[in-house]
Amino acid sequence: MEEEEFFRLFTPQSLVHIEDRIAEEKAFKKAEKQAHEEGEEEELAAHEEEEPKPNPKYEAGKKLPLSLKDLFPVEYTSKPLEDFDEFYETQKTFVVVGKDMTIYRFSATNALYLLSPFNPIRRGALYVLVHPLFSALIIITIIVNCAFMAMTEQPFTWIEYVFTGVYTMEALIKISARGFIINTFTYLRDPWNWLDFAVISLAYVTMGVDLGNLSALRTFRVLRALKTVAVIPGLKTIVGALLEAVRRLRDVMILTVFMLSIFALVGMQLYMGTLRQKCVTFANFTYDNSTEGNETAWSYDDAWIEYAMNPAHWYTPDGTEYLICGNASGAGHCPPNYVCINNTHTNPNFNFTHFDNFGTALLCTFRLMTQDFWENLYQITLRAEGPYHCAYFIIVILLGSFYLVNLILAIVAMSYDETQKQDQADADEEEEERKKAMQIHAIQQTIHDGLREDYQEYLEEKLSQAKSHSETSLSDHEGEDNADKISVRSNKPEENGQFLSVSKKQPSLSLPGSPFVRRNTKKKYNANHGDHQPLMLDNLPYIDDPNAVTPCSDDLNMNLTYKQFLASRRNSYASLLKRTGSSRRSSFASRDSRRSLPRSPRSPLEKPGKLDTPWDWKKPKDSSHLHPLDAGEHGKHVENGSLHDSRMDIEKKSHDGDMCHPHAGKHVDPRDMMVIKNLLAHAEGHRNSKHSIISEFPFEEEELPLKDRLYNRFCSWHCCRCYVKFQEFIAMIILDAFVDLFITICILANTAFMAADQHPKSPELAEILIYGNYVFTGIFASEAFLKLIALSPPNYFRDGWNIFDFFIVVLSFLEMALDGVSGLSVLRSFRLLRVFKLARSWQTLNMLIRIVAGTMGALGNLIFVLAIVVFIFAVMGQQLFRDGYLSEYADNMPRWNFTDFLHSFMIIFRVLCGEWIESMWACTNANGPVCVPFFLLTYVIGNLVVLNLFLALLLNSFGAESLSGGENEEDKEPNKLSEAIGRFTRLGRWIKVKVIVCLKVKMKSKPKPNGGDASPRLNGKDLPDGGQPFSNGTVIELQAKPEDTEITLPGELVLVENHSPEKSTGILENEKKMDDETRPNSRGSQRESLSSNSRNSMSDDDTKLSLTKVDAEGEPEINEVKVTYANYPDDCFCKICRRKCPCCIRFENTKLGKRFWKIRCLAYALVEHKYFETFIITMILASSVALAIEDVYLSERPILAMILEITDRFFTAIFILEMLIKWTAFGFKKYFTDAWCWLDFVIVGISIMMLVFELLGLQKMTAIKAMRTLRALRPLRAVSRWEGMRVVVNALIKAIPSIANVMMVCLIFWLIFGIVGVQFFAGKFYKCEDEDGVKLPVNITANKTECLAKNYTWVNSKVNFDNVMMAYLALFQVATYKGWIEVMTDAIDSTDIDVQPDPEVNVYMYLYFVFFIIFGSFFTLNLFIGVIIENFNQQKKKAGGSLEMFMTEDQKKYYKAMKRMAAKSPQKSIPRPGNIIMGWIFDAVTNQKFDIGIMIIIMLNMLTMALEHYNQSEQFTTILNYINVSFIIIFTVECVLKLIGLRHYYFKFPWNIFDFVVVVLSILGEIVSVALSDVMDQFLVSPTLLRVVRVFRVGRVLRLVKSAKGIRTLLFSLAVSLPALFNIALLLFLVMFIYATFGMSFFMHVKHQYGIDDCFNFETFFRSIIYLFQMCTSAGWNSALAGITNEEDCIEETQTFDNGTTIWKDCGDYKIGVVYLCSYLVLSFLVVVNMYIAVILENFSQATEDVQQGLTSDEFDLFYEKWEKFDPEATKFIPLGQLSDFVDYLEEPLRLPKPNHFMLVKLDIPICENDKVYCRDILDALTKNFLGTSDTPGEIDVNEVEKDKEKIEYKVVSSTLLRQKEHYAARVIQKAWRRYRNERGSLPSPPPYDMVISKESDMITSKGSEMATSKDSKDTATTVNGDTASTKSLKSDTSNKQTAGSSVDVHIEIPESEITEETAMLSPENRTVELRADSDVVA
Repeated sequence: MEEEEFFRLFTPQSLVHIEDRIAEEKAFKKAEKQAHEEGEEEELAAHEEEEPKPNPKYEAGKKLPLSLKDLFPVEYTSKPLEDFDEFYETQKTFVVVGKDMTIYRFSATNALYLLSPFNPIRRGALYVLVHPLFSALIIITIIVNCAFMAMTEQPFTWIEYVFTGVYTMEALIKISARGFIINTFTYLRDPWNWLDFAVISLAYVTMGVDLGNLSALRTFRVLRALKTVAVIPGLKTIVGALLEAVRRLRDVMILTVFMLSIFALVGMQLYMGTLRQKCVTFANFTYDNSTEGNETAWSYDDAWIEYAMNPAHWYTPDGTEYLICGNASGAGHCPPNYVCINNTHTNPNFNFTHFDNFGTALLCTFRLMTQDFWENLYQITLRAEGPYHCAYFIIVILLGSFYLVNLILAIVAMSYDETQKQDQADADEEEEERKKAMQIHAIQQTIHDGLREDYQEYLEEKLSQAKSHSETSLSDHEGEDNADKISVRSNKPEENGQFLSVSKKQPSLSLPGSPFVRRNTKKKYNANHGDHQPLMLDNLPYIDDPNAVTPCSDDLNMNLTYKQFLASRRNSYASLLKRTGSSRRSSFASRDSRRSLPRSPRSPLEKPGKLDTPWDWKKPKDSSHLHPLDAGEHGKHVENGSLHDSRMDIEKKSHDGDMCHPHAGKHVDPRDMMVIKNLLAHAEGHRNSKHSIISEFPFEEEELPLKDRLYNRFCSWHCCRCYVKFQEFIAMIILDAFVDLFITICILANTAFMAADQHPKSPELAEILIYGNYVFTGIFASEAFLKLIALSPPNYFRDGWNIFDFFIVVLSFLEMALDGVSGLSVLRSFRLLRVFKLARSWQTLNMLIRIVAGTMGALGNLIFVLAIVVFIFAVMGQQLFRDGYLSEYADNMPRWNFTDFLHSFMIIFRVLCGEWIESMWACTNANGPVCVPFFLLTYVIGNLVVLNLFLALLLNSFGAESLSGGENEEDKEPNKLSEAIGRFTRLGRWIKVKVIVCLKVKMKSKPKPNGGDASPRLNGKDLPDGGQPFSNGTVIELQAKPEDTEITLPGELVLVENHSPEKSTGILENEKKMDDETRPNSRGSQRESLSSNSRNSMSDDDTKLSLTKVDAEGEPEINEVKVTYANYPDDCFCKICRRKCPCCIRFENTKLGKRFWKIRCLAYALVEHKYFETFIITMILASSVALAIEDVYLSERPILAMILEITDRFFTAIFILEMLIKWTAFGFKKYFTDAWCWLDFVIVGISIMMLVFELLGLQKMTAIKAMRTLRALRPLRAVSRWEGMRVVVNALIKAIPSIANVMMVCLIFWLIFGIVGVQFFAGKFYKCEDEDGVKLPVNITANKTECLAKNYTWVNSKVNFDNVMMAYLALFQVATYKGWIEVMTDAIDSTDIDVQPDPEVNVYMYLYFVFFIIFGSFFTLNLFIGVIIENFNQQKKKAGGSLEMFMTEDQKKYYKAMKRMAAKSPQKSIPRPGNIIMGWIFDAVTNQKFDIGIMIIIMLNMLTMALEHYNQSEQFTTILNYINVSFIIIFTVECVLKLIGLRHYYFKFPWNIFDFVVVVLSILGEIVSVALSDVMDQFLVSPTLLRVVRVFRVGRVLRLVKSAKGIRTLLFSLAVSLPALFNIALLLFLVMFIYATFGMSFFMHVKHQYGIDDCFNFETFFRSIIYLFQMCTSAGWNSALAGITNEEDCIEETQTFDNGTTIWKDCGDYKIGVVYLCSYLVLSFLVVVNMYIAVILENFSQATEDVQQGLTSDEFDLFYEKWEKFDPEATKFIPLGQLSDFVDYLEEPLRLPKPNHFMLVKLDIPICENDKVYCRDILDALTKNFLGTSDTPGEIDVNEVEKDKEKIEYKVVSSTLLRQKEHYAARVIQKAWRRYRNERGSLPSPPPYDMVISKESDMITSKGSEMATSKDSKDTATTVNGDTASTKSLKSDTSNKQTAGSSVDVHIEIPESEITEETAMLSPENRTVELRADSDVVA
């Protein structure tokens, strides 16, 4: 479409047009409504389907699409245009395109009822509104306003009014431009404006009235910061993803709240009131029963309670929290002189942590789910109730935390993925458009150039003839300048030509009529528009053109000339289009050869004159071009003599540079040139216009911009020859691989030097470090300088890495220069960036850096969104809570507060990191419960949504990165490091070969047999039996026996040979030949030889024949096709032994040898026996249990210790025996080539060594003790024997390389932060403490000397930055957010070395930690998840199986659906009882409504349970009891009714059994409430708890709720992931088991301090497991670390006294402790737990995909549930007549609503005998219909469906489609028969009905009649004529046939005219119906 038609100014006329269209639409709808009432429904339906939608490309707020940008006339910007989206044709709207090409859409109605769209005020407002500067101004105002809001004290009071004024002005402009609210696109129709409007209104209201707390609403102004989103394009993806995620999180949120409520209810039932237990001292208690005055004496109990309830008497271990204790076994005990009491009046943590009512219980479960400080809740609960209650926490953590939180992650990741794909698709579409435009441009360019060149030559010949004419025409034209203006109007192009109309005002009669009717546009022609159809002097103007004029003879002459030329060329456009790809070059070549005339030399700067080219076909923009398809292309705007490059031109130049050839200025007579010029000007119509014509000369295109010329002049260093030689010499050196290796080593050494920095640093070390830095700086600087010389700047700076190097070198010099300046030590840390240079040669680092760099764009956006979110919440928190904090905590302000912006920011940041609960307690203390929703909202939005987006982004780029992995990069640039290392390995190999050859030559003095071959790798030796040399990789050995050879691919050999390129190819080929013929079979495991055998297909048959001789021992040849597993062991000796030493074979044949062989066979049979493995597994588990029993109490149980020692030896013996048996059975080679066997061997070896040491009496040695602990690895042996776990472990092992890589990258990232940390904080964490360990304030001790002088202690923090290793530990704590608050506190307070820390003196150090958390934790720790998921996907791809690989997407879906279908079959429904009353009851209880009713009652029951609370009043308790009893009665009634209705079938369903148990227990509980409830509480589970479990019955009802599909999906994905999650949980348990046994042996006796106490320690196995479970979520590991690494104030050595008592060493071990905990955290927290996440993500996306695309098993279940109603006996068949009702009765998506007859016909469902339909056939057809796969591959059907059909034999006699054809055929015959009968007149009546039936044989011949008599003959009976006797006539037809006897084949083809709706359903080839009928009928 042309731009003149596309963009039209909005005028009053446009408005009239719109009103007309609206009226038309209304009239049409009215007519339609009438038609609808008259019953013409089909048309309506057809019309409704095509509901128009707005074009997304032209959405308001989007940029103008690329295809339109170039068409858009510049002068139309900011002016109202008619709406170009067709959707709005019938709506009063117009658009305005702003200067930045953004589309704005407005309502065309009057704004505020006053301002019409043409009102100058509104026009002005419009102009301002769409101007980019306006939005920029508003954004700047918002940002400044935000900055002022963040200030605690406002500097100016008036600033508020300024902002209010600006916002009011903005609102007024918007309202006057848009209108207020009534119509679409008005001011208040945009949700952003609601916010603005509310804020402005509030501002004015608060000026007059003090609203008190309402003014807090003004804080919501901060939300305006979000408006910045609309301005930055990349943000839209992120925000789009966020909003999409929030929308989708609805289901997860419902599920989460539901699950958490259940957990909270269970928690309430279990722990209500238990956390109030405290330790009270009874040492000071005295009872005084004397009475003073007339008061009554206290009883002893009252006095004790009064005493015990006083908090002063409670035990506080650390001076802050009271110790929780319990009286259960294993619970926490009180210290001596204390007793445990319960029911005190406070709970822990400011009274916030307890399960006393539903609200706080819910908060506790949410805290568990988010894992925030949950170790505290876990520990106090276990202290109060005993260790077995960890089960509750395990369930909540596994289901709540691992599952639900990761579901949220999965949803965020998916929505991000989809949003991004959507954006990507949009971008691709734009790119596609741009490419198309470019292609068309290029094609036209080619054609132009070609035709122009040819035409120039052609002209030369014709010029002389044209001379005389031209001169006269020249004089003619001079006089009539303005009269002859030519109007150019675009016409539709024809195949090979173009119309030009050259016109004067009056029409001429001598011209032919135009074959086209043109749309006459009213607009005046604008010279600047470039989208005109190109103009060509080809055809004459037409007579019906009012402006046409008969051209003068010159024009005609010219025209003819061109026509002849064109005829001679005959270049079809189509063929050119086809050829452009290849022919472009050739056409250039020919053109170049044609240009034989000399060129006129011309400097590129000189502007060409108009006369310098004979004819320029590339006209300026307003002229036309040569060829029709040039329409829509854009040359140059010519405006006031200046050239404006259109965007397309610039691109064209860059793309089509090869097309720009300088045109030769030919030597032609100047007068001829004048002629041409004149003609040209005439055609242009511009002779006297003010636009000068400047042709687009190629010289201008070739002229380089100034920047490039300067660049070439000064930067490309090619001065003289000798310099170039010098450059080459330098390049040879500096670009060598060894130099790269050297630089890499230097980088590593430099990193080591920087990492060597530490706090107490000797002067020597300091000096070494300084000089080292100088040396490395010199090395790197010289490298950069030499490279710069070698490559010359343009090439050097083309590589990103070089720029990076150069930058670092510059920084290093800068740092040296500014050495003395304080505060610039930060520059030193820039040296660290050198570490990243490793990425050049380290692929993974390179990939990860690429990922990080690739996500930087999106990440920048995300960090921006994150910043906005943090900013908004920080400012809101500050405005809402600041006063509360100031009044509550006046002097004692907590560190984490809302008093100013920085502190608010840090609190919000901490919430983002997942720590919200502690800040919330402080906030709630000061401000009341309003803090809870604030913090929860911050957590959900900030952490669960925005932060998960981080992860989603990483995972996304991971997927993309690994797909487009670094291969391309590697192709471009070989890895120099590996090349250098390769040189060393080659050298080593060469030396080895030389040495071996020399040795062999010395040993054998015989000369070589094949003297011709002088290769050093072929050593001479006689070849016995015609043997040939054979290469096994490096050394060529000679083998003797060709008969046991085997062919391998030569490819393997070639790979090896490639390592020695110096070898000649001849030899290589020679060897290859030999190798093909004689490659001995290295007998490894059978698998290997099998696989190699299956590969040897390259050899020809003859070779094969010659090779397949039988082995000497008669070993069967391994067949290539059938794999048979041998059930006897391998040979005793390997083949080489047997070949070299014949005595081996002799030994095999001796008696001893045969006996040995028998023993081996026995051993083999034993090992392969299934019970052998079972026995070994039992032994392994038993030995593991034995390890677990060895705990701290073992020394007190000597008998147990003795038993354990004996069993230990017994197990050792058994394992040794197992190993020996396996050696005998498998032989050493097979045993030691299996990794699992190696594991066994190592563990058994350790046991043997332990035995030996015990016999030698050395077991007391410490080294031996350490080895003893390695027995803890025994459980690992179970892995290889447990299928599920082996799968997981194998997946893990395969992931190890990538995990190790990520570990290394993490370490490098952290190393940089660590070194910076050392530079910032080394030695500054020391502080002065008094004897109680309290830090003293600065005014008491200012520094170390003062501190020591006053006899205080100067101590260092446990976790510090004194050296890099300590820094790593500190950073690990920060990255896991455990113990990070202490580290940050120390850092913020640090002042200088040996100076006392001052609180918050160094507050901007927070930034260091914020940056580290973003890059070191968000990023690097999430890389673990990325790597594991990536690994998962790759494993899946490999294991995907060949079947799925070769299927299309549709087939895969169908295949999956079939697999699900195969698992289901119809159940026999429960028979309805015969008794009437029982029948009624049966109907009632099987009804869905009954289920839903019961469900509602269960929910109400839950509600009453949630109302319970601690310490409730008597009255409340009684009411609840009554309600509870009523519920019990209801459930009992339900149970009884079901028992009556369902009879013994009641117990078929597990839920019913569960209900029954609950009801019975509840009744018992109520009846014996007094006596039994205590007993049940003690020993059994309380019945209330079981009632809670009832809630899970919701699951049954969910299926009935249609809207709950999302929740069903979530539960479905959980069900799918359970098996995998179980395996992973097992693996986690295994890791915990091993670490628990290690922990017991290392830290059993550690002193109870820091995180180690009487409940949480490594003293017994169970406690270790409980503690390790807590730490697998990384919770509380910092305190555990402090406990087990404590080496101060403890017993150094174990002492045993004479009386038998032992005092154990209770010091920790720093090194072992750190390694132990860090390795455990990496394994469990970073790897195994992330596998959980990977499985959940994978399965969730799978489940969603299934739900969106395929069918879930739910759908099949529902199908069969509905089936039961139609087939109560489960026969699997229903009558054909019921089919239509049945498919209508089904649920979506399988349902086919009525009328569905033709749909069923189309599905072609098979019909069996007796007109029955088989259930699987129906389901199959419906599945295919739903998936839209009609052409699924046959093999799948056969594989899946036939299984079921084999069981049930049934015969298919027809199908629904065939039936339809038969019915149709019958009707055709009936019609023909009737016509025939009418023509013939009366005919004899047909024979009686019985007679027809009796002749069955004849009936079969006519299928049509058979169908007519069939049951389903409704359709047949209704004929077109409405003849009632139709069926009879059909029978008579059959009888006639019997009489006539002569039957013929009839081929009836339905004529097109008679195709009815029914036949239209048949495909065309099915419309031909063949049947047999008698000859009379046909006649």
